[in-house]
Amino acid sequence: MSRSRTRRLAVLLLAAVAVLGTAATASAANVVLVNFDPPGAGLNDPTPVAPVGGNPGATLGDQRINVYLFAADLWGATLDSAEPIYVGASFAALSCTPTSGTLGSAGTTFIFRNFPGAPLADTWYHSALADAIAGFDLNPGFIDINSRFNSRIGTDPGCLTGRNWYYGIDHNAGTDFDFLNVVAHEIGHGLGFSNFVNEATGTLQSGFPDVYAVNTYDVTTGKTWDVMTTAERAVSAVNDRNVVWIGPEVTAEAPNVLGPRPSLKVLQPPSLKGSVEAQPATFGTPLNTGGGTSGQVVLGDDASGVATDACEPLVNNVHGKIVLVDRGACAFVVKVANAQAAGAKGVIVANNVASGLPGMGGTDPSITISSIGVSQADGNALKAALPHVNVKLILDDGEQAGAVDGWVRLYAPNPVQSGSSGSHWDVTTTPNLLMEPFINSDLRAADTLDLTPALMQDVGWVLLP
Repeated sequence: MSRSRTRRLAVLLLAAVAVLGTAATASAANVVLVNFDPPGAGLNDPTPVAPVGGNPGATLGDQRINVYLFAADLWGATLDSAEPIYVGASFAALSCTPTSGTLGSAGTTFIFRNFPGAPLADTWYHSALADAIAGFDLNPGFIDINSRFNSRIGTDPGCLTGRNWYYGIDHNAGTDFDFLNVVAHEIGHGLGFSNFVNEATGTLQSGFPDVYAVNTYDVTTGKTWDVMTTAERAVSAVNDRNVVWIGPEVTAEAPNVLGPRPSLKVLQPPSLKGSVEAQPATFGTPLNTGGGTSGQVVLGDDASGVATDACEPLVNNVHGKIVLVDRGACAFVVKVANAQAAGAKGVIVANNVASGLPGMGGTDPSITISSIGVSQADGNALKAALPHVNVKLILDDGEQAGAVDGWVRLYAPNPVQSGSSGSHWDVTTTPNLLMEPFINSDLRAADTLDLTPALMQDVGWVLLP
């Protein structure tokens, strides 16, 4: 069934309900925690702890349960469902290294298609969503979502060394991991923020699309994932920055959530005039929507090895100019510090791979100038136009950070990131969103759940007024 025909059918069904004089009654979803941990471990850990950040729990297990219930109530107060949503939870030793690791994982335990009331025929829906639409439990006696969290964090010195779980509900986690944000994120996956596509191969689950894939769109091909061939989906899954969510609720809500786009605005030459997307550095002076940082662009030269990587002190005259350098061989802070020491007023780092933007991460309080990363293609275009290039580093309030033509990007890195690709917002969204693939310290999940409720509407959930 086409989507246009489905929309007409939905209108007819609503009209029939009105004629019959029936009315649905809004009901806050009851998200029920099912504790799968054994006695003395995980959610049942009896270790005495002091209250923290509004969490009065006297044991580690109590605090973990309190946070989980807080997140469950947050989702329950957002979604309309007469059917309870059963969420299993446990702690387990998940993958981890001293510098990276899995914080948690979750997903729906069952998927359904062609159930009573299903809006789209031959299309998979998550268990809790299908139950809510059908109005009864399609698989009684089983949980709808299963979630696990890394027990090695804070206990194994080889796992994300020096960082721990934070069990407050006030978001004062500092450098630790805010358990509330992680729980809210994982429940979101189980409720509907995930597809059932194998991104590595492009194959659909049992040959049928899911409602999430119906809203996943590739701006390069002009197709949604449900109508692509298997080969097309595999290519799209790594089409970085060109895969978006086209659901109408998210698109309408995005301007209220996303901030202005970090950009490189080319003022000269006329052939390059316009605004291109950039990645702002986590150090130095932040970009702004006012005057920004303007100046002539000059290619950096450190006269050593790859002379344009700025990994050694610059030898050419860059005073009062914006320096263009290449990514690679040393940290971003080293490149920018060398440019600043030579008198530069700003730095542009061109990517050294074809896909994506330079990460521009790092910390150096001595750096006071602004710097950004741009794509390899944009960097090459700037180099080809030198020395007649004048630019501005700015937050462009005419564009949304992390969106393409008003559609919010989904995460589609190259190569595929198993468990992350497709089923998250892209990392270019600003401010950082709950359902990005990496939990960020500036999240405030307990406030609004940002764009996630709008996506839930797009896949079929009804939100409470």
